[in-house]
Amino acid sequence: MTIKELRAAHMMTQAQFAERLGIDRSDLGKYENGKKRITAALILKVQDAFGVDLDVADSTPVKKPVKKAAAGKTEFYIQSPLGGNITPEEVIAKVPEGTDKCYVRVDHNLIWWVRGDGKNGVVEIWE
Repeated sequence: MTIKELRAAHMMTQAQFAERLGIDRSDLGKYENGKKRITAALILKVQDAFGVDLDVADSTPVKKPVKKAAAGKTEFYIQSPLGGNITPEEVIAKVPEGTDKCYVRVDHNLIWWVRGDGKNGVVEIWE
């Protein structure tokens, strides 16, 4: 469920919904229309305030499909344009056990995770 669908399901105006989340109404409009990326903190606020799991894929669409490849013994380091590195092992340590997929966006400082049981979420790479 997207933020817009959740707001509509609760029959709330953007102003009411934004007030409940403690954000500006104009920012909510930008989130709903895809003009502004949703932060990890906002996703967690929505989940806490409404007791539902947002569909992270709907909230922040992946622009291009990524091909999977066997890495063998190759060492991988994921580098942020803002500075800092993180290894795949460090990414795995940040997500819940049983995670099937991770999507890392260093430019947004976020890792989205998905488990086979349908649970999903988001965590920050660097705090």
